[in-house]
Amino acid sequence: MFEGMKNMAGMAGLMKDLPKMKEKMEQVKKELGDLHVTAETGGGAVRATATGAMRIVSIDIEPALMAGLVDPSNPDDQAMAQDLIAGATNAALEKAREAAEQRLSEAAGELGLPIPPGGLGGLMQ
Repeated sequence: MFEGMKNMAGMAGLMKDLPKMKEKMEQVKKELGDLHVTAETGGGAVRATATGAMRIVSIDIEPALMAGLVDPSNPDDQAMAQDLIAGATNAALEKAREAAEQRLSEAAGELGLPIPPGGLGGLMQ
């Protein structure tokens, strides 16, 4: 019986803090939109930059890669360039996801919210 009352009191406390939690999550969401992470493949030949909101904002390809490796008439060259671009893009998105998880975990900790075992990774997938 007392356990049930403790749970109700905990819920009431969470409800009271709901505006604060909402404000903090909106702040984190904005910060994630402003966050930029970059990853590269091919020894820096291809670089992709993503935001914490999981949006690609730029892809840079070394001119030497385009001029020296990619012959439009050779499907193998095109496939290699596409693989490098996909690899850099996926690496940037992975870094962005990790950064977003870290920021959300920090915000949840500041608000005293319980963090599930394994962190908040399940929320970001």
